[in-house]
Amino acid sequence: MSKKNKKKQATEAFEKNSGTSEKSTRSKNSEAVKTPLRLTMHQKFADLFVISMFAVFPIYMTNKLFNVRDDRLHYFIATTFVLLFFIVATYICGIDKDYWPKHLFKMSVSDWSFIAFVVVCLISACLSEYGNEAFTGSGGRDSGFWLMAMYLLCYLLISRYFKYREPIFTVFAVMSSVVCLIALMHEFWIDPFRIVVDIKESQQKDFITTIGNINMFSGFVCVSLPVCTALAVQSKDKLFSAFYLFTAVVNFMGLLVANSLSGYFGLVAFMAVLFIYCCGSAHRLFKFCLSLSAMLISIKLLRLISLLFHDNYKNLGDLSKFLIFDNRVFIAIGISIMLTIGAFLLDQKFGDEHSPKWCQIAAGAFVGVAASAVLFVFIYFSFIDKVTDLGKFSKVLRLNDQWGTHRGYAWIRGMILFKSKGVKNILVGSGPDTFGQLIKADYRQDMLKRHDAVFDTAHNEFLNYLVTTGIFGFTAYVSLIGTLLWRCIRRCKNNIPFMIAILAIVSYCSQSIFNLATPIITPYLFLFFGIAEALIRSFDEENAAASK
Repeated sequence: MSKKNKKKQATEAFEKNSGTSEKSTRSKNSEAVKTPLRLTMHQKFADLFVISMFAVFPIYMTNKLFNVRDDRLHYFIATTFVLLFFIVATYICGIDKDYWPKHLFKMSVSDWSFIAFVVVCLISACLSEYGNEAFTGSGGRDSGFWLMAMYLLCYLLISRYFKYREPIFTVFAVMSSVVCLIALMHEFWIDPFRIVVDIKESQQKDFITTIGNINMFSGFVCVSLPVCTALAVQSKDKLFSAFYLFTAVVNFMGLLVANSLSGYFGLVAFMAVLFIYCCGSAHRLFKFCLSLSAMLISIKLLRLISLLFHDNYKNLGDLSKFLIFDNRVFIAIGISIMLTIGAFLLDQKFGDEHSPKWCQIAAGAFVGVAASAVLFVFIYFSFIDKVTDLGKFSKVLRLNDQWGTHRGYAWIRGMILFKSKGVKNILVGSGPDTFGQLIKADYRQDMLKRHDAVFDTAHNEFLNYLVTTGIFGFTAYVSLIGTLLWRCIRRCKNNIPFMIAILAIVSYCSQSIFNLATPIITPYLFLFFGIAEALIRSFDEENAAASK
């Protein structure tokens, strides 16, 4: 059997066993043909954990939004230990002994990268002059060594035991839509669940739905929206495809009122990757264009809703205001509708046949050139031409202390701190989540004078890890992301599970360039790391079985 046929056979086996093959979905003219899926007890426990993270975690609160960070931290830790307990109990009781994983201790490059990252965090915490804060994260956002260790435990459990089933992600699509609908109500000062009513009115504009801070909500949507969009593009069932498209639109409208530029960055990043993938067939390209058109139309739907409420809404950022209120957006809507019609005609002619390979190569080249051009312009006006008046675009295109709602101040000081604190800090950092201690020691009075506030993070997760875990920790973290994405991309082809994982990780990591790690949303990143590794392992097991 040729290598190509073996890979095709493995892909078909993976789709069959994960319930993603066309035969296991509903069609218009026939009833569903359900492929029996044998789940072991530990796989059931892992799947239940993922469901709880999708269904309960985003709405779990003990005192509205006042303790939301502690609530999500405690929920994540408690449920992870519960999962560990039941997994261990399964082995001790000898349940499903014939189905115990054969490659439980087989380590991948991503596993080693994650372990290396946590080991560096431990070394960094032990050597830190802020030892207590480094272990507990009490001086920052609770993201000290202990939480990093919990992320590793969650990753190891999910990567070994999770079994993909589409209904699990349907739960996430539903619950994220609920969270976003609450956000839309809050945007127009409607609070039926009295979540934000006790927050000072002057601060209510910064807190929304069950997530809390608008930046955190934006990060949440950057995980849920890619999942909904991927399901809408890939679903074979027209009814489910329409439902997923609806959830994607609701999530997109939530992103509009999140009022955070980091969310738009995550949106552009995952849509660019999805575009390249969808150029692989006319049918997927049509679904992509349809999703894009639906999102753009929903912008003006939000404008209509605003009119119904006499424009009595919370504050919106410049970009959100432009999209919602500027009539030039209708031009983009018209173009997207024409592209959708053109893609529909191609779909009618070619269907789900694979496009020539050059189509995806051309799409990738287009995205790469566009991204490179934007990066070049940013670097040019930030480090070469610092005098040209850019007007309102200087907020975006020129890095300085005022850039990105003063994120530029934290970024510039973060790089100074990284380079000036000695060899030990350069190699292993100042200790996990101790950025606040470093910057307060050198710039506390300056921050109070300039911004009337004190930063405790770099507002850039990558820079934060560089400063607090050094080159070694940063390299391990980037290696974890890179190896997982590369290994998923090599296997994705037509498999929706891989695309869900890829898009969620890309979107979160892109928005994290402008955001901060917190137990409110960051557990989702490491959860999807585990899901991605689990998918890779399942695929490779099927590949190995097919080659025999």
